[in-house]
Amino acid sequence: MITRRRFAVTLGAASAVLAAPALLRAQTSGKPLTIFLTVPPGTSSDTLARMLGERLRAKLNRTVVVESKSGAGGLVAIQALRNYDADGSYLMMAPNSAVSLLPLFATKPTFDYEKELQTVVECASAPMAFTVNPATGVNTLAEYFDSVRKDPKLGSIGVPSPVSMGALVIHQLGKQLNLPLQAIPYRGGSPLLADLLGNQIPASGSILPDYLEMHRAGKLKVLAHASEKRSVLAPDIPTITEAGYPGYVAVTSFGLYAKAGLPANVANDYAAIVNEALASAPVIEALHKMGLVPVGGTPAEFHRKVLADRARWAPVIKESGIKMDA
Repeated sequence: MITRRRFAVTLGAASAVLAAPALLRAQTSGKPLTIFLTVPPGTSSDTLARMLGERLRAKLNRTVVVESKSGAGGLVAIQALRNYDADGSYLMMAPNSAVSLLPLFATKPTFDYEKELQTVVECASAPMAFTVNPATGVNTLAEYFDSVRKDPKLGSIGVPSPVSMGALVIHQLGKQLNLPLQAIPYRGGSPLLADLLGNQIPASGSILPDYLEMHRAGKLKVLAHASEKRSVLAPDIPTITEAGYPGYVAVTSFGLYAKAGLPANVANDYAAIVNEALASAPVIEALHKMGLVPVGGTPAEFHRKVLADRARWAPVIKESGIKMDA
């Protein structure tokens, strides 16, 4: 988990740029700051964007608008971002799957991350989790897989996007266990959650924060999550490795991106403000309640993370054969 000491180091390095937020106001001529979302409203990404948007508004004395541009695994939001100048007035809050992985899934990629997008700051992270409706009667991941062997229809697992890490983990486990596991793509986590609560789909493979509150209330059952170790935020939930299936680690990272060409000092200004917010006790508490872990860092650190994600998942995506038009 991120520590305040680590944030102190980050903030020390960022103090020079934090002293110059007036640069942002001067460059944008009074325009509001718009943050595009790759998902519908009401998701963890939406809540995170609004929380950090409020900190940006207060720090810059500037209107901040959070606007959903969901669809096509994140491509709709990326296209919206590309339609505007790289003057710092438009950012995008997106999971790493929409940036690192989307071009790898595409039959004919329509954007090049390194040429068209620019990292600003990694904000928070959360693992993929297997979740079921209690009506299924299963309490462990092994029990769920046994139920699929008896009734293949139970192998339909909802995912928030066809290009999600959940879809890849489902493919890998299905192949390893010789089970008819099938990822059923939704347009974001909210409609998937609604169907899961209504027992319209037996299971989901989405990020832990989307289900943690319902799990705590007993309305849903999170069977396991894809972290390296148990989270202090949910100590009762085992990892997929602990559940008996080692090697499955899939963590979604949420971050702010800009159109390529954003001046480095503007990106650093935004990163410093977000880092300060992520180090504050109220924000840390709010993120933990949601099941998110604050991350923070510099634009350069975030860029290296995006490239590492792409290198790690590229062979898995190729082997899966999962494709989409984008």
